[in-house]
Amino acid sequence: MRSRLTIQLIALLVLIFQIEPLAGELPSNRLTSTDKYISLDHWQITKDADPSKKITIIPDSLWQKLDANIDENLYSEGNWIIRTKIEVIDSLDKNTPISLFPLNLVTAYEIYWDEIKLGQNGKIGNTKSEEVAGNYEFNLNVSPELLTKGNHTVTLRLSVHQNFSSWKWFYGDIVIGKYELLLKKIFQSYYQAFFITGILFIPFLFNLFLYVSRKRKVEHLLFSLICLIVILDSVTLLIPVLMETRTTLVFWQYYSYQMITLLFTVLFPIFFIYLFSFPKKIIGAIVVITLLIFWFYMDIVNLFNVMTLTVLIISSIITIWALYKRREESGVVFIGIIAAWAAYYFNIAFAGLATTMVICTSFSTARQFAKKETAEKEAQLKSTRLENELLKKNINPHFVLNTLTSIIAWLRKDPPSAIQLIEALAEEFRIINQVSNQKLIPISQEIELCKAHLKIMSYRKGAEYNLETIDLDDNDTVPPMIFHTLVENGLTHGFENKTTGMFKLNTIKNSGSIKYILTNDGDFNINDTKGSTGFGAKYIKGRLEESYPGSWNFTSDKFDAGWKSVIEIRNR
Repeated sequence: MRSRLTIQLIALLVLIFQIEPLAGELPSNRLTSTDKYISLDHWQITKDADPSKKITIIPDSLWQKLDANIDENLYSEGNWIIRTKIEVIDSLDKNTPISLFPLNLVTAYEIYWDEIKLGQNGKIGNTKSEEVAGNYEFNLNVSPELLTKGNHTVTLRLSVHQNFSSWKWFYGDIVIGKYELLLKKIFQSYYQAFFITGILFIPFLFNLFLYVSRKRKVEHLLFSLICLIVILDSVTLLIPVLMETRTTLVFWQYYSYQMITLLFTVLFPIFFIYLFSFPKKIIGAIVVITLLIFWFYMDIVNLFNVMTLTVLIISSIITIWALYKRREESGVVFIGIIAAWAAYYFNIAFAGLATTMVICTSFSTARQFAKKETAEKEAQLKSTRLENELLKKNINPHFVLNTLTSIIAWLRKDPPSAIQLIEALAEEFRIINQVSNQKLIPISQEIELCKAHLKIMSYRKGAEYNLETIDLDDNDTVPPMIFHTLVENGLTHGFENKTTGMFKLNTIKNSGSIKYILTNDGDFNINDTKGSTGFGAKYIKGRLEESYPGSWNFTSDKFDAGWKSVIEIRNR
């Protein structure tokens, strides 16, 4: 039986039964006192002619052996009797209970030991309406008096009218062995499912929160969905523990596991594509390959193993590619891939793959957060240093001395103008003091600061400098003093010999970005280099990176009519 349907009970071999005429002596299952448990094999089948009557001795000529060479649908519905022989090799300990555990038999059935009825699960019927499915959790103790040394016959009388999927009753298994050890094995699977559910619930919620709070980054949503899929897989195993269920639960589990397997196989490699920032067009190829493999191998025996190999191979290729490209955290994820291969080798593929990869990827995410936090602190420190330097630059003795000299001159010549100059200087200092320690300020406040500075410089030089804004949105916010810095640099380098000057700030918005274009009509020397590498440019770039990490562009250069600076902020 497919390991996905037996993981919650016992990792045993799948019995795929098909029919051919009986030939030769029927082999026996062998049970010894040292065996913990064995899976019963070598079954025969015959039609149950009258389920209402007691089982009688059926001639050997009417029995057929089940093998792998005949149509599995031939015996999917109806009333059947199956039997197998078991040989007790030595005397068993009478103080150690021996039990029969039917696993994943989606039928109602009665169990006999040497024609002695041990018990029944559900109610056998001739039609679907008459049949009542048994309990999912069911086992029977075999009396020590029946476990005598020698050959015995185990017989099941089955009523098979509950068919809702391609899962057939004969894909189930019958296990016999020491009761306490078998029960321990079953509960170990349940403990594992509880553990996986608990350990993955936190990263599921955490990444869902990150998706909502971190500008809806797809990798967080994918990782959250992967955790949810594994949680659903474990919850599916735990349903019989959480509530009373019928044997027909296996049908629901069958479809559930198929869907979970497919989603996990598709989403896990896609998550790596986003994690390592590879081209998104690869996603289409991954989906197509996975669906083709799923379609061609959509059978009960091979599906899980094939899909597990598929996700391992694709994920390994992507991770090795990330290692080659030296992508961040690829080493940690590669360790997780190795652990997942080890889990596959030891037949704990889904739980092992999911758990190890989720743990490694969570560790990788935590490292990325630590690095980002460090980078943000460094950016803040850098921004603080830039603020201090900018304040020194704007309130330096040379600037103050020249401005005071201008005030004295205006006081002698035109006192009202001197008062206006003092007011403009106070306004500039007041705004600088308000905005210098803020990350973002309204763009209208930035424009006020620029106009105050232009007014001061106009009085100082006996000139007329103005700022015109085009399509400006007062609701926009920008890092403080970035346009003020550009205006100041423009006055310093382009208006030494000009008594008039015009600065224009134009805003262009689209769905993907907002662009600010600041131009002036200053006279710039032909030898002026492209862009700017001075303190002002460093301040602007530092402020932009602090507020819009990795989502901005800044250029500054001469053009035919003067100087043009462009700041582009991309939507994230």
